[in-house]
Amino acid sequence: MAYIRVKSSSLALFWVLLGALFLAGCMGGGGKAKDSSSDDIEYKQDLSAPLVLIPNPYDKQKVNVAADVSARFNKALALMEVKKWVEAEMALEPLTQSNPNLSGPWLNMAICIWRQGEIAAAGSAFDKALAANPQNNDSYNAYAFFAREQGDFAKAESLYKKAIQVWPHSAVSHRNLGVLYDMYMGRFDDALYHLEMSAKIMGEPDKELKGWIVDIKRRQKSQTKEAQ
Repeated sequence: MAYIRVKSSSLALFWVLLGALFLAGCMGGGGKAKDSSSDDIEYKQDLSAPLVLIPNPYDKQKVNVAADVSARFNKALALMEVKKWVEAEMALEPLTQSNPNLSGPWLNMAICIWRQGEIAAAGSAFDKALAANPQNNDSYNAYAFFAREQGDFAKAESLYKKAIQVWPHSAVSHRNLGVLYDMYMGRFDDALYHLEMSAKIMGEPDKELKGWIVDIKRRQKSQTKEAQ
């Protein structure tokens, strides 16, 4: 598992398998390239144009959290860090009952339940996290990865798109959607767009993202030659 960010004042998502979100695509099949979906058009911007980054709207929200709630939440996160899923769930459950409108406890409890293999219950907890705060971009990304792991690629796609609707300049959301399109849905043109958008948002993309973009372009070129 990998550290994303901590925003304890608003009880944001702490753990989200970032490496798996990007790299576990090797578990899926490639398939043949397909045409872009028409409902992708609204997300696409000119990659050659200057980009004025939009801040994450979630970070702008003002949430007052009692000190004891924050302390208990951080304790649960510490348990998740060492993969004590049952104990972490037990620590989070009272917070979801006393603070049902905070997305962080619901989201992290969903992850704990998921890692224990309780798929239906985890899905319900993810839904409650989104209902608590539809502006929490992390919730969509985690839920989408959960859906992808269950083989529900259409739902994962929908959730990543919603994440981008909430925050158009989320490098993580674009990156994850690009991986989904490339490795699981065979939509290479769409994959390339979202990975390149992720790189543009980052400014200085990491080596793996650069390599993934180069590889897609190589495969596209190879397919074009085969079709001739």
